[in-house]
Amino acid sequence: MKIYFTLIICLVMTFQLFAQDSLQVNKNTGNLTVIVINLENNEGMARIALTNSLENYNRRENPFRGISSEIDSNNTVKVIFEDIPFGEYGLKMYHDEDNDDEMDTNFIGIPSEDYGFSNNASGSFGPPDWEDAKFEFTRDGQIHEIDIGL
Repeated sequence: MKIYFTLIICLVMTFQLFAQDSLQVNKNTGNLTVIVINLENNEGMARIALTNSLENYNRRENPFRGISSEIDSNNTVKVIFEDIPFGEYGLKMYHDEDNDDEMDTNFIGIPSEDYGFSNNASGSFGPPDWEDAKFEFTRDGQIHEIDIGL
């Protein structure tokens, strides 16, 4: 009887160790909430790209993660990037008012639809540098706000 009891105790302790290991893995990721405020209107979609490196930030396509979302009636968007590894990231977004999956520009290439970047960074003659837009994602539930009205 003592052997069975000892065996059961060993099994329970083993399962607890595996459970602790799986919890440890989950502590390296979290959910990042992105809120975009002061859009011009609530038409179309907001296209938001989460980038995880300078190279990824500079590409026009294939971000680390991307989300398209409808815009709330108060000209605000809230999205959640789930299960993101903690680390360094940058955000870029544009307001696709006509829902054509393209950022519209005028005849000299200046965007005619709202756009924004993490840290409310702005660039001259193009997007802001990665160094200005990057931020540290360090905890589950972290919120990053982009204010288009600035």
